[in-house]
Amino acid sequence: MVYCCGNERSPQSMNTTPFPEAEAPDLERFWTYSKFDIDALVTRLREERVPMTVYWGRDSEFAVTQIMKVDAVRNEVHFDLPNQPHRQSQLLDAAELVCVAFVEHIKVQFTVGTPRRSSSGGFPTFQTSLPERVLRLQRREYYRVHIPESVSATCLVPYSGDGVQYEALRVLDVSVGGLAMLAYPRHFDPREPGVIDRCYLDLPGVGTITVRMRVAHLETPSDEQTRRCGCEFVDLSPQARMMLQRYVQRIDTEQRHGPRRVA
Repeated sequence: MVYCCGNERSPQSMNTTPFPEAEAPDLERFWTYSKFDIDALVTRLREERVPMTVYWGRDSEFAVTQIMKVDAVRNEVHFDLPNQPHRQSQLLDAAELVCVAFVEHIKVQFTVGTPRRSSSGGFPTFQTSLPERVLRLQRREYYRVHIPESVSATCLVPYSGDGVQYEALRVLDVSVGGLAMLAYPRHFDPREPGVIDRCYLDLPGVGTITVRMRVAHLETPSDEQTRRCGCEFVDLSPQARMMLQRYVQRIDTEQRHGPRRVA
């Protein structure tokens, strides 16, 4: 099923619409394929009783529903069945459903297969298999997570002209597009123009990547001892992008549901 609402759209404007996003190569980096992450996200939608719009058919018929039950073992998800009989009939005859919801300004979208009539807690529902992938779009281009001090990431930034001396700066938040960190004026000077080469970003549990950055903005707290420095990545390699995405998803999942247990 393909939806389109215009020829070209920037990622910043894509997720302001409640309609499904069309398949597009530039959205691939926003899809999540991890079953653990998908199960956690769908469970969160149920726990928070998030309203969801489901679309089907060539004429983009839709109904508003919410997730009533998630059974990860059986690979099932149960949705509230619309009250209108004609909507029920259309929905249950659909070959697939595209589901769209918003959580804290993040657009969530996924497709599920043929729905089947069911019940949950005595209420009429319809069930499908859990989705195989989920799209997450934030109002800004990249999904950004705050880094807790317990698993803090650090970035080694050169502050000498020869690029030999480095300062380790604490990363406050990070996305695939950039990061924010604390800078100290006595060493690294974020006011210097241009691209900062050979920065080493340590991502606990994932690894270390080499990045090039450009300072996008500065914030000076009232104590004037440190500066919050926002940087954007320049020419990020595919491998670095993949590792960043993995780290962002891991931190987001752990903040929502606690650390993942390793058998």
